[in-house]
Amino acid sequence: MPFTGNYDGSIVAVLEELRSTAGLEGLAVLDLSHDTGDVPVAYFVGSAGESTTGFALRLMRASPGEPCHKVAPDKRPVLTCPWALPPNRSGGLAMWRVPRARPWTDSDRDWAASVGMLLRAAIGNGIGQVGIDRLTGLPNRRWFLDEADRHIDRLDLDAAVGTLVLIDIDDLRGLNMVAGRAEGDRVLVRMSDQLRAMVRPGDLVARIGADEFGLWLNSMDHLTAAERAEALCQKRPFREQPEGCRTTFSIGIATREPGSAEDIRTLLRRAHMAARDVKQKGGGGWRVAHARATGP
Repeated sequence: MPFTGNYDGSIVAVLEELRSTAGLEGLAVLDLSHDTGDVPVAYFVGSAGESTTGFALRLMRASPGEPCHKVAPDKRPVLTCPWALPPNRSGGLAMWRVPRARPWTDSDRDWAASVGMLLRAAIGNGIGQVGIDRLTGLPNRRWFLDEADRHIDRLDLDAAVGTLVLIDIDDLRGLNMVAGRAEGDRVLVRMSDQLRAMVRPGDLVARIGADEFGLWLNSMDHLTAAERAEALCQKRPFREQPEGCRTTFSIGIATREPGSAEDIRTLLRRAHMAARDVKQKGGGGWRVAHARATGP
């Protein structure tokens, strides 16, 4: 059964604008939570036969953890981006070009991941409730805090942990002064692309400050989150920066155990303190902020 919500007209209008702007033949939002014989299309704009959406459905099911692109038998280049439809049902965005059009690229995959995440937020909260950072295309702080609290409620029902990761770009102001604001903006955009690629469908990523990003990782403890933080610190994605400029990160990690009284704002304060400690020691690292033990 297709997903329907309170903002169908707005979502379709957004999809149609996206289709026109990106020069696509069609887009569809698929709801994989119902195992039926038909292709479970929640929203659809543009044109294409059922064979195209059926191919997109098979592609999405074959690669449920990340965007994937292939050429369908009808010669249409198809790209799928899986994510969770509210309330946390599996689904995603599928898009395709006309037959024999140029194939999708890895850059297109990053773009699709961003678009899919924003559409997921829009479907869940309503177009007017989604705050978008214009530079990076990521959701903003307000959306992140509200959405993370909803995730916490669901994790408590499942008796599962969740982890907040705060990423602070070290000395972004100094980079802007030395290399110019455009270089600082480029770092922010590249950073947002990298973080989108790090999260799983159903996790959250947002720009929560001028030089800060937040990740909410469902059912992930601080040990696994620390591994990801270490990989991020070691990756050094900005090799083309001007001479004398080197971007590093101060990362704070705060895990919430199921049933804890902590909300996302409390976790954010813990993560901020950990990231500040890293920054005071020179930056370029991570720290776990453990919850204080409470007792009689």
